[in-house]
Amino acid sequence: MSDGFPDLPQAPPIDGGLRPPKAGYERFTRQAVLYLPVVRRGELLGHLWAAESNAKAAGFVRRTAAQAAGAEGAAVWGRRLDESHDRGLPALEAIRGWVGAAEDPVGGAIPADAREFRAVSLGALHELTNPGAPVSPGPLVQDGLYPDGTPEDRSQGWGPLVSVRPPSYAARTAAPVLFYPVTRGGTVLGYVWAALSEQAAAYLRRAAAGRDGEIAGGLWEARLAHAFGAGVPAADAVRRLRGTPEDPLAGGVAADAQEGRAAGLDELDRLARA
Repeated sequence: MSDGFPDLPQAPPIDGGLRPPKAGYERFTRQAVLYLPVVRRGELLGHLWAAESNAKAAGFVRRTAAQAAGAEGAAVWGRRLDESHDRGLPALEAIRGWVGAAEDPVGGAIPADAREFRAVSLGALHELTNPGAPVSPGPLVQDGLYPDGTPEDRSQGWGPLVSVRPPSYAARTAAPVLFYPVTRGGTVLGYVWAALSEQAAAYLRRAAAGRDGEIAGGLWEARLAHAFGAGVPAADAVRRLRGTPEDPLAGGVAADAQEGRAAGLDELDRLARA
């Protein structure tokens, strides 16, 4: 009995009601990844990967050029990874355990003589598998850490108590720049820009957008940092943002947005302050 009321048994679950998501490996990581090729009848379907030192992160990057075969294979490997997770296998052990296994008629196989490779980031593996394709930056917390290194579990520490820009392109340049407006509901929140002759790129908020323009910057900087980690040249990274669907907070870059040019950041700064 508690608070004067008798303890009652927990109510039975309601059929068709919401259930918590099934536990599995984390599908994103900011660490380097080790990966293996998955082939079916000689065709590359994608790559099975695991984080280098996070035993809880693993996934499958499908090769979009394999079309339906790649999508079908991804479903098979997703189920296999879930089964490995349920057995308590560390991520690397899970993917290595499939080397040399018989070829599945849908999911394919990892050849017995397949070499294990290392990519500096999951973004780099995506670029290798699907060159030029957009890549999701993933959730804010990956490998149990925020982008600035602060642990999600505060019992492990607080990390830096300042906002730290993740590894990315240089944020300033003296070179001419190209840029695109970031809009939300027809309002310009800011600009994504890149130097034409240097590895510099960033988001510049529009002063008139106020706090909304500032908040929008987080996602655009994360996207640029992800492209930087994948080794994409700065100008290409910004051009690939054209056509990004509108986010409720960060806005988007219209598919028909015109590429602007400025003689330097000072000129773009004046435009952003207008």
